[in-house]
Amino acid sequence: MGDDSGVGWNPRQWVAARGLLVRGTTRGGRAEARARRALGFAAGVGAVLWVLSHVQVILSQARMVQAWWTPTVVAGLVITGAGLVVAALTVGGRTVGVLATWLALVMLAALITLPIAGHYNCFGPAGTWIPPLVAATAVAGVLAWRRWWPVYLLVSGVVAAVIDAYVSGGTGIHTVAEDLVRTWGVQGFLTWTAARLLAAAIELDTVTAIVVRQATVAAGAEATDRERTRFAGLIHDNVLATLLDAARGGAADRLRRSAGRTLRQLDTSPHEYRVEDTGEVRETIEVLRAEAAEHGLAVTVELANRARELRIPREVTTSLAGALGEAARNSLRHAAADGRAVARVVRIEVDEGGVVVRIVDDGAGFDVDRVGVERLGVRQSILWRMRCLRGGHAEVDSAPGRGTTVTLRWTHTDPQEPRPPALISVRGWSGIVMMALLCWAVGMLLLGYVRSGDPVVAYTGFGLVAAAGAVVLIPRDDPLPAAATWAVVVMGSLAAVIVDLGPPEAHHAVWVLVAYSYVLALLAIRGRVAATCVALFAAGAAYYLAGGSPGAALNGTAVAGATVLAAVAFTLYMRPLLRSYHGARADIARHAGAEARAAAQSRERRDQMAYLSRTARPMLEFLAAGRTLSPQQVGECRLLEAELRDRLRAPGLADPALVRAARAARIRGVRLTLLDDAGPGHQDGELRATIVEIAVAYLDSVMRGRVTVRVLPPGRGCAATIVIVEPDAYRRVEIDSGGVPSATTEPAAAG
Repeated sequence: MGDDSGVGWNPRQWVAARGLLVRGTTRGGRAEARARRALGFAAGVGAVLWVLSHVQVILSQARMVQAWWTPTVVAGLVITGAGLVVAALTVGGRTVGVLATWLALVMLAALITLPIAGHYNCFGPAGTWIPPLVAATAVAGVLAWRRWWPVYLLVSGVVAAVIDAYVSGGTGIHTVAEDLVRTWGVQGFLTWTAARLLAAAIELDTVTAIVVRQATVAAGAEATDRERTRFAGLIHDNVLATLLDAARGGAADRLRRSAGRTLRQLDTSPHEYRVEDTGEVRETIEVLRAEAAEHGLAVTVELANRARELRIPREVTTSLAGALGEAARNSLRHAAADGRAVARVVRIEVDEGGVVVRIVDDGAGFDVDRVGVERLGVRQSILWRMRCLRGGHAEVDSAPGRGTTVTLRWTHTDPQEPRPPALISVRGWSGIVMMALLCWAVGMLLLGYVRSGDPVVAYTGFGLVAAAGAVVLIPRDDPLPAAATWAVVVMGSLAAVIVDLGPPEAHHAVWVLVAYSYVLALLAIRGRVAATCVALFAAGAAYYLAGGSPGAALNGTAVAGATVLAAVAFTLYMRPLLRSYHGARADIARHAGAEARAAAQSRERRDQMAYLSRTARPMLEFLAAGRTLSPQQVGECRLLEAELRDRLRAPGLADPALVRAARAARIRGVRLTLLDDAGPGHQDGELRATIVEIAVAYLDSVMRGRVTVRVLPPGRGCAATIVIVEPDAYRRVEIDSGGVPSATTEPAAAG
């Protein structure tokens, strides 16, 4: 089963997750708790059904032992078995384990006290009714002693074989040994199956704990990045535009409107909704129309009929509108640079696959490859904004003299439901052991028939049952593929018919139905409950129609039905949880990480709003009031615009000391550019602090000229560079990955 989980976690993750589960809860995870309840239900049902299906035998053998033994044992088994069923269906938890322990101990006590209540050979060669019940109580032992169940399996098997030999007058040690091997085979198969199912549930909880933790971290990081991207677009598209217009001496009325609009967007944007919120297509179209109309652009819309029911995430609408607005502003600013008349249009296309927005102009155009990294309009507000959107993409197609087309695209994809891995299969060592135990159990039942039957018939019939078990276990897909399922159904009925072809006086021919029930138990666990029930009745009917006696067919079907019903009960109880767990893998990003996402968004928004309130808001409020700026305030707008631009271009360098040094340098007339091409988190904090410290020292030393501080992408020869161009000198400082600077100075002509 380990090979089928579909999760490639390394050993450290497994150890950490298991430790988390052990420390985090005393009753295990949800899957383990449900698996314990399902197995408890199956064990209880198996015990009670076995007793009820053998009432006639129990009553006939009651006179062979002392009067107290049979009612005491039957009452103990029925009460603990029924109690286990009730506990599994209701309270669950430790109660299931306690009652499973009592059921296992009652079984052991019943076997131990049987020689006291009876005597040697009291039941004769037919044996007693109770030893086969050890298989059901062994499953209860898995719940009672999750790590020590093999001990119970060995002890109960030995006790059952010895007691059965004693009360049936066994002929010697070989008879006891054969009974013991048979008992261990049947017990071992059922208990190993139960133990692996429980282990699968525990591993499912482990995987889920890992996925939830990773999803929480990823959701927090994603939310922070998305919120930061939204604010970057808001700052660039509105705050910087307003401050830059003010620094250039824009008209007071235009500044008042621009500042008022920016303040409103700061107060209501960028996050009035959850990430998973969606809206109708017409809402998205109206938002895009309004954005285009604000810039005086004509809009054409192509809406496919099948797209009318499409739900579009609100963050998609916001991102498309923001990128559309920036593309429109760029066109208005630059497309008519040579004085030509420019035609502009916005085309919106919506179909079931998503939304495409094109902003087309026939203006001057530009060389896309020559757009500098410091130009934020295209890089940040259009390309990066759309790339940060799940399913988003943006392209800019332009060339000097032939206009510009900006394409914004959002692709709608339905996440596919992940397919649950098989609870059991022959993949991995545990599955191989299960296959071996199944063959062992079938083989031991075969031995009971082959002594008095036809060996060829025996090996053919029981071999078909073993082959059916392989057909159930080998496929990886769950539920079992239809072809394999119906092959198992046919093989069981065929095995029942073949065994009936042997001598009519052969004993234990009906055991083929018992052996087949183990295969059907696996078939049910593989998700084919209806086919399991059909196969059971078909095999019983085939056995009868091929010549088996009605009593034997009915008894064999009833005995097999106890095993099958227990497996079906487990499956109906457990598989919905399995489906929901694996179906939730696609939802974990939305639900398991929801709190982390909300917290990260709130934290990032709070930090961004606090920063803007300290820096830009006072000036925006001043402009929104329609007041006239003094020369000093115009200079402050210029400094604020530069500081905010630094924050967008180089978020990793947004250190208070560097911000103060940059402001002071600009006041002195230094032209400063800060760039961060590494992105946050690529350098450790100590290296970042060293880069900032060195940059501050050099900025403080420059009185005039131009300075560029750039953090380089990972993998370069150095971590950062500082280029200083002064009237009389050119200096280049390289800071290596250890934070050690090396400087070169050349005459000004070299720069």
